[in-house]
Amino acid sequence: MVQPHWLTGETLDENTTPWVLGVNKSYFMLGIKSAGMFLLLFVILTINFLALSVSLQCNKGKPNRLFSAIYAFFFGPIYLFVNYYSVRLMSKGESCEFSTTNPFPL
Repeated sequence: MVQPHWLTGETLDENTTPWVLGVNKSYFMLGIKSAGMFLLLFVILTINFLALSVSLQCNKGKPNRLFSAIYAFFFGPIYLFVNYYSVRLMSKGESCEFSTTNPFPL
């Protein structure tokens, strides 16, 4: 009995002919899907850390800084678009000063 792959849940067919780079189609597609999942995870974490940095730098010295940082990390794209772009830049017209040496000021 063939067990499904731990990451994608696919069952692999080892009896097919070699396809691209001498690997059969099942293994090649498994590699593409696995790389895609890890790339998606990397992009999401990068956006969330960017939102965390923006939140910490825009709320220096404010008492709600911790809650804003947690919200920004969990909902990165939403925070960047709604809170920073729509509210702070477009409505209030104020931007933040960003530090290139300390992206996560405490």
